[in-house]
Amino acid sequence: MGFSEQVKNELARIEVKKRCCGWAELSALLKANGSLEIIKQELALKVVSQQAAAARKIYRLLKERFDFLTEIVVSKAMYLNYDKYYIIKLPPQDRIKELLINCGLIKDNYELSYQINGDLVKNKCCRKAYLRGVFLGAGSINNPEGGYHLEIRVSNQGYAESLLEFAKQKLDLYFKLRQRQDDYLLYLKSSAEIVKLLNITGAHSALLDYENTRVLKEVKNQVNRLVNCETANLTKTVQAAREQIENIKLIEEFKGLASLSPSLQEMAELRLENPYATYKELGELMEPKLSKSGVNHRLRRINKIAEEIKENNSLLRG
Repeated sequence: MGFSEQVKNELARIEVKKRCCGWAELSALLKANGSLEIIKQELALKVVSQQAAAARKIYRLLKERFDFLTEIVVSKAMYLNYDKYYIIKLPPQDRIKELLINCGLIKDNYELSYQINGDLVKNKCCRKAYLRGVFLGAGSINNPEGGYHLEIRVSNQGYAESLLEFAKQKLDLYFKLRQRQDDYLLYLKSSAEIVKLLNITGAHSALLDYENTRVLKEVKNQVNRLVNCETANLTKTVQAAREQIENIKLIEEFKGLASLSPSLQEMAELRLENPYATYKELGELMEPKLSKSGVNHRLRRINKIAEEIKENNSLLRG
Protein backbone atom coordinates (compact mmCIF):
# COMPACT_ATOMS: atom_id res chain seq x y z
CA MET A 1 0.00 0.00 0.00
CA GLY A 2 1.35 3.40 -0.99
CA PHE A 3 1.50 6.27 1.47
CA SER A 4 -1.21 8.19 -0.39
CA GLU A 5 -3.58 5.22 -0.13
CA GLN A 6 -2.69 4.84 3.56
CA VAL A 7 -3.71 8.45 4.21
CA LYS A 8 -6.97 8.08 2.28
CA ASN A 9 -7.91 4.86 4.06
CA GLU A 10 -7.45 6.62 7.39
CA LEU A 11 -9.51 9.64 6.29
CA ALA A 12 -12.30 7.42 4.95
CA ARG A 13 -12.62 5.72 8.35
CA ILE A 14 -13.20 9.00 10.19
CA GLU A 15 -16.75 9.07 11.49
CA VAL A 16 -18.58 12.29 10.64
CA LYS A 17 -20.50 13.12 13.81
CA LYS A 18 -22.11 16.42 12.81
CA ARG A 19 -24.64 16.61 10.02
CA CYS A 20 -23.20 19.94 8.80
CA CYS A 21 -19.73 18.37 8.47
CA GLY A 22 -21.21 15.46 6.53
CA TRP A 23 -22.67 17.87 3.99
CA ALA A 24 -19.34 19.70 3.68
CA GLU A 25 -17.38 16.50 3.10
CA LEU A 26 -19.96 15.10 0.67
CA SER A 27 -19.97 18.36 -1.29
CA ALA A 28 -16.17 18.23 -1.70
CA LEU A 29 -16.24 14.58 -2.74
CA LEU A 30 -18.94 15.14 -5.34
CA LYS A 31 -17.21 18.22 -6.75
CA ALA A 32 -13.99 16.21 -7.02
CA ASN A 33 -15.43 12.98 -8.44
CA GLY A 34 -18.99 13.68 -9.62
CA SER A 35 -20.42 14.52 -13.02
CA LEU A 36 -23.98 15.43 -14.00
CA GLU A 37 -25.88 13.42 -16.57
CA ILE A 38 -29.17 14.04 -18.36
CA ILE A 39 -31.19 10.87 -18.86
CA LYS A 40 -34.56 11.26 -20.58
CA GLN A 41 -34.41 14.99 -19.85
CA GLU A 42 -33.95 14.37 -16.13
CA LEU A 43 -30.98 14.91 -13.85
CA ALA A 44 -28.77 11.99 -12.90
CA LEU A 45 -25.44 11.79 -11.13
CA LYS A 46 -22.36 9.66 -11.71
CA VAL A 47 -19.45 9.54 -9.30
CA VAL A 48 -16.17 7.92 -10.38
CA SER A 49 -13.39 7.20 -7.91
CA GLN A 50 -10.04 5.50 -8.27
CA GLN A 51 -9.98 4.81 -4.53
CA ALA A 52 -12.18 2.22 -2.85
CA ALA A 53 -11.97 4.22 0.37
CA ALA A 54 -13.38 7.35 -1.27
CA ALA A 55 -16.14 5.36 -3.00
CA ARG A 56 -17.21 3.80 0.31
CA LYS A 57 -17.29 7.22 1.98
CA ILE A 58 -19.40 8.75 -0.79
CA TYR A 59 -21.85 5.87 -0.70
CA ARG A 60 -22.16 6.03 3.09
CA LEU A 61 -22.70 9.80 3.15
CA LEU A 62 -25.34 9.56 0.43
CA LYS A 63 -27.20 6.77 2.23
CA GLU A 64 -27.22 8.79 5.46
CA ARG A 65 -29.01 11.68 3.73
CA PHE A 66 -31.09 10.19 0.96
CA ASP A 67 -32.49 6.74 0.36
CA PHE A 68 -31.50 6.84 -3.28
CA LEU A 69 -31.70 4.00 -5.72
CA THR A 70 -27.99 3.51 -6.25
CA GLU A 71 -25.98 1.37 -8.63
CA ILE A 72 -22.34 0.58 -7.85
CA VAL A 73 -20.03 -0.71 -10.57
CA VAL A 74 -16.45 -1.89 -10.20
CA SER A 75 -14.50 -1.76 -13.46
CA LYS A 76 -11.06 -2.70 -14.60
CA ALA A 77 -8.96 0.32 -15.48
CA MET A 78 -7.79 0.21 -19.08
CA TYR A 79 -5.80 3.45 -19.08
CA LEU A 80 -5.40 4.50 -15.45
CA ASN A 81 -2.56 3.50 -13.17
CA TYR A 82 -4.97 1.64 -10.94
CA ASP A 83 -6.22 -1.94 -11.05
CA LYS A 84 -9.85 -0.90 -10.59
CA TYR A 85 -12.06 2.13 -10.44
CA TYR A 86 -15.44 2.54 -8.81
CA ILE A 87 -18.60 4.09 -10.26
CA ILE A 88 -21.60 5.13 -8.18
CA LYS A 89 -24.63 5.86 -10.38
CA LEU A 90 -27.73 7.70 -9.23
CA PRO A 91 -30.34 7.44 -12.01
CA PRO A 92 -33.09 10.10 -12.30
CA GLN A 93 -35.24 10.12 -9.15
CA ASP A 94 -36.79 12.43 -6.59
CA ARG A 95 -34.53 14.78 -4.59
CA ILE A 96 -31.46 14.58 -6.84
CA LYS A 97 -31.83 18.30 -7.55
CA GLU A 98 -32.00 18.91 -3.77
CA LEU A 99 -28.77 16.93 -3.31
CA LEU A 100 -26.97 18.85 -6.04
CA ILE A 101 -28.09 22.24 -4.74
CA ASN A 102 -27.21 21.36 -1.12
CA CYS A 103 -23.75 20.23 -2.21
CA GLY A 104 -23.20 23.36 -4.29
CA LEU A 105 -22.90 21.59 -7.65
CA ILE A 106 -25.76 23.54 -9.23
CA LYS A 107 -27.82 26.61 -8.47
CA ASP A 108 -31.59 26.66 -8.17
CA ASN A 109 -31.87 27.58 -11.88
CA TYR A 110 -29.80 24.48 -12.80
CA GLU A 111 -26.72 26.58 -13.61
CA LEU A 112 -23.48 24.81 -12.77
CA SER A 113 -21.56 26.17 -9.77
CA TYR A 114 -17.77 26.12 -9.67
CA GLN A 115 -17.36 27.97 -6.38
CA ILE A 116 -17.33 26.58 -2.85
CA ASN A 117 -20.72 27.03 -1.22
CA GLY A 118 -19.93 29.44 1.63
CA ASP A 119 -22.87 28.16 3.70
CA LEU A 120 -21.26 24.72 3.82
CA VAL A 121 -17.99 25.94 5.34
CA LYS A 122 -19.14 28.58 7.82
CA ASN A 123 -17.98 26.54 10.82
CA LYS A 124 -14.40 25.54 11.57
CA CYS A 125 -15.33 21.85 11.83
CA CYS A 126 -17.00 22.00 8.40
CA ARG A 127 -13.92 23.61 6.83
CA LYS A 128 -11.84 20.69 8.07
CA ALA A 129 -14.40 18.23 6.73
CA TYR A 130 -14.44 19.98 3.35
CA LEU A 131 -10.65 19.81 3.05
CA ARG A 132 -10.79 16.14 4.05
CA GLY A 133 -13.33 15.47 1.29
CA VAL A 134 -11.27 17.37 -1.30
CA PHE A 135 -8.13 15.42 -0.51
CA LEU A 136 -9.98 12.09 -0.29
CA GLY A 137 -11.53 12.70 -3.68
CA ALA A 138 -8.80 14.47 -5.63
CA GLY A 139 -5.58 14.45 -3.60
CA SER A 140 -2.35 12.51 -3.52
CA ILE A 141 0.79 12.67 -1.41
CA ASN A 142 4.32 11.37 -1.91
CA ASN A 143 6.03 9.15 0.60
CA PRO A 144 8.36 11.57 2.46
CA GLU A 145 11.29 9.20 1.85
CA GLY A 146 11.19 10.31 -1.77
CA GLY A 147 10.32 13.99 -1.47
CA TYR A 148 7.82 16.42 0.00
CA HIS A 149 4.92 16.82 -2.41
CA LEU A 150 1.15 16.89 -1.95
CA GLU A 151 -1.30 17.84 -4.66
CA ILE A 152 -5.01 18.20 -5.35
CA ARG A 153 -6.06 17.82 -8.99
CA VAL A 154 -9.29 19.39 -10.28
CA SER A 155 -10.62 19.91 -13.80
CA ASN A 156 -12.08 23.41 -13.53
CA GLN A 157 -10.03 26.59 -13.19
CA GLY A 158 -12.74 28.49 -11.29
CA TYR A 159 -13.02 25.73 -8.70
CA ALA A 160 -9.22 25.49 -8.42
CA GLU A 161 -8.96 29.22 -7.70
CA SER A 162 -11.85 28.99 -5.22
CA LEU A 163 -10.03 26.18 -3.39
CA LEU A 164 -6.81 28.17 -3.39
CA GLU A 165 -8.50 31.15 -1.73
CA PHE A 166 -10.49 28.96 0.68
CA ALA A 167 -7.33 27.18 1.88
CA LYS A 168 -5.47 30.47 2.34
CA GLN A 169 -8.21 32.50 4.03
CA LYS A 170 -9.96 29.82 6.10
CA LEU A 171 -7.27 27.22 6.84
CA ASP A 172 -3.98 29.15 6.63
CA LEU A 173 -2.68 26.73 3.99
CA TYR A 174 -0.69 28.20 1.14
CA PHE A 175 -1.03 26.07 -1.97
CA LYS A 176 0.56 26.91 -5.28
CA LEU A 177 -1.45 26.50 -8.46
CA ARG A 178 -0.39 25.40 -11.93
CA GLN A 179 -2.06 23.95 -14.98
CA ARG A 180 -1.12 20.57 -16.40
CA GLN A 181 -2.82 19.84 -19.70
CA ASP A 182 -6.56 20.08 -18.96
CA ASP A 183 -6.22 19.84 -15.17
CA TYR A 184 -5.35 22.33 -12.44
CA LEU A 185 -3.01 21.28 -9.65
CA LEU A 186 -2.94 22.80 -6.19
CA TYR A 187 0.28 21.61 -4.59
CA LEU A 188 2.40 21.87 -1.44
CA LYS A 189 6.14 21.20 -1.29
CA SER A 190 6.77 22.40 2.26
CA SER A 191 6.87 19.56 4.79
CA ALA A 192 5.47 21.93 7.44
CA GLU A 193 2.45 22.78 5.24
CA ILE A 194 1.85 19.10 4.42
CA VAL A 195 1.96 18.19 8.12
CA LYS A 196 -0.53 21.00 8.79
CA LEU A 197 -2.92 19.60 6.16
CA LEU A 198 -2.70 16.08 7.56
CA ASN A 199 -3.47 17.45 11.00
CA ILE A 200 -6.44 19.51 9.78
CA THR A 201 -8.00 16.60 7.90
CA GLY A 202 -7.58 14.23 10.86
CA ALA A 203 -5.00 11.84 9.38
CA HIS A 204 -3.13 11.67 12.68
CA SER A 205 -1.61 8.19 12.30
CA ALA A 206 -0.33 9.05 8.84
CA LEU A 207 0.98 12.34 10.24
CA LEU A 208 3.06 10.49 12.85
CA ASP A 209 4.45 8.15 10.20
CA TYR A 210 5.20 11.12 7.97
CA GLU A 211 6.99 13.01 10.73
CA ASN A 212 9.01 9.95 11.78
CA THR A 213 10.12 9.35 8.22
CA ARG A 214 10.86 13.05 7.68
CA VAL A 215 12.95 13.31 10.87
CA LEU A 216 14.92 10.15 10.07
CA LYS A 217 15.52 11.40 6.54
CA GLU A 218 16.73 14.80 7.72
CA VAL A 219 18.97 13.25 10.39
CA LYS A 220 20.43 10.90 7.79
CA ASN A 221 21.03 13.81 5.40
CA GLN A 222 22.64 15.83 8.18
CA VAL A 223 24.93 12.92 9.10
CA ASN A 224 25.87 12.50 5.43
CA ARG A 225 26.64 16.21 5.15
CA LEU A 226 28.83 16.06 8.27
CA VAL A 227 30.61 12.93 7.05
CA ASN A 228 31.22 14.51 3.65
CA CYS A 229 32.50 17.67 5.31
CA GLU A 230 34.79 15.71 7.63
CA THR A 231 36.03 13.63 4.71
CA ALA A 232 36.77 16.75 2.69
CA ASN A 233 38.57 18.34 5.63
CA LEU A 234 40.58 15.18 6.26
CA THR A 235 41.55 14.98 2.60
CA LYS A 236 42.72 18.61 2.66
CA THR A 237 44.68 17.95 5.88
CA VAL A 238 46.41 14.88 4.41
CA GLN A 239 47.27 16.70 1.18
CA ALA A 240 48.68 19.68 3.10
CA ALA A 241 50.72 17.42 5.38
CA ARG A 242 52.13 15.52 2.39
CA GLU A 243 53.18 18.78 0.75
CA GLN A 244 54.77 20.01 4.00
CA ILE A 245 56.76 16.78 4.43
CA GLU A 246 58.00 16.96 0.83
CA ASN A 247 59.11 20.56 1.40
CA ILE A 248 60.88 19.70 4.66
CA LYS A 249 62.76 16.84 2.96
CA LEU A 250 63.72 19.21 0.14
CA ILE A 251 65.19 21.68 2.65
CA GLU A 252 66.97 18.83 4.42
CA GLU A 253 68.51 17.66 1.15
CA PHE A 254 69.69 21.04 -0.14
CA LYS A 255 70.38 23.07 2.98
CA GLY A 256 69.98 20.81 6.01
CA LEU A 257 67.41 21.35 8.77
CA ALA A 258 70.12 23.01 10.89
CA SER A 259 69.94 25.94 8.48
CA LEU A 260 66.47 26.71 9.83
CA SER A 261 65.84 28.83 12.90
CA PRO A 262 65.40 26.79 16.10
CA SER A 263 61.61 27.29 16.08
CA LEU A 264 61.25 26.23 12.44
CA GLN A 265 63.64 23.31 12.91
CA GLU A 266 61.57 22.06 15.86
CA MET A 267 58.41 22.37 13.76
CA ALA A 268 59.97 20.56 10.79
CA GLU A 269 61.15 17.66 12.96
CA LEU A 270 57.73 17.35 14.66
CA ARG A 271 56.00 17.25 11.28
CA LEU A 272 58.32 14.50 10.05
CA GLU A 273 57.70 12.50 13.23
CA ASN A 274 53.91 13.07 13.08
CA PRO A 275 52.97 13.11 9.39
CA TYR A 276 49.16 13.02 9.90
CA ALA A 277 48.81 15.11 13.06
CA THR A 278 46.49 18.12 12.95
CA TYR A 279 47.71 21.63 13.62
CA LYS A 280 46.15 21.47 17.05
CA GLU A 281 47.95 18.20 17.85
CA LEU A 282 51.29 19.58 16.59
CA GLY A 283 50.87 22.68 18.72
CA GLU A 284 50.25 20.61 21.84
CA LEU A 285 53.47 18.62 21.19
CA MET A 286 55.61 21.78 21.27
CA GLU A 287 57.24 23.21 24.37
CA PRO A 288 55.81 25.65 25.17
CA LYS A 289 52.51 24.78 23.46
CA LEU A 290 51.61 26.68 20.33
CA SER A 291 48.21 27.70 18.93
CA LYS A 292 46.89 26.37 15.60
CA SER A 293 47.51 29.75 13.97
CA GLY A 294 51.11 29.68 15.31
CA VAL A 295 51.68 26.21 13.84
CA ASN A 296 50.17 27.32 10.55
CA HIS A 297 52.44 30.38 10.46
CA ARG A 298 55.63 28.33 10.99
CA LEU A 299 54.67 25.71 8.41
CA ARG A 300 53.92 28.43 5.88
CA ARG A 301 57.42 29.87 6.50
CA ILE A 302 58.91 26.41 5.92
CA ASN A 303 56.90 26.07 2.67
CA LYS A 304 58.15 29.48 1.53
CA ILE A 305 61.79 28.47 2.08
CA ALA A 306 61.18 25.29 0.07
CA GLU A 307 59.58 27.31 -2.75
CA GLU A 308 62.67 29.57 -2.86
CA ILE A 309 64.91 26.49 -3.17
CA LYS A 310 62.76 25.17 -6.04
CA GLU A 311 62.86 28.54 -7.78
CA ASN A 312 66.65 28.85 -7.44
CA ASN A 313 67.22 25.34 -8.74
CA SER A 314 64.93 26.09 -11.66
CA LEU A 315 66.94 29.18 -12.52
CA LEU A 316 70.23 27.25 -12.27
CA ARG A 317 68.91 24.54 -14.61
CA GLY A 318 67.69 27.26 -16.98
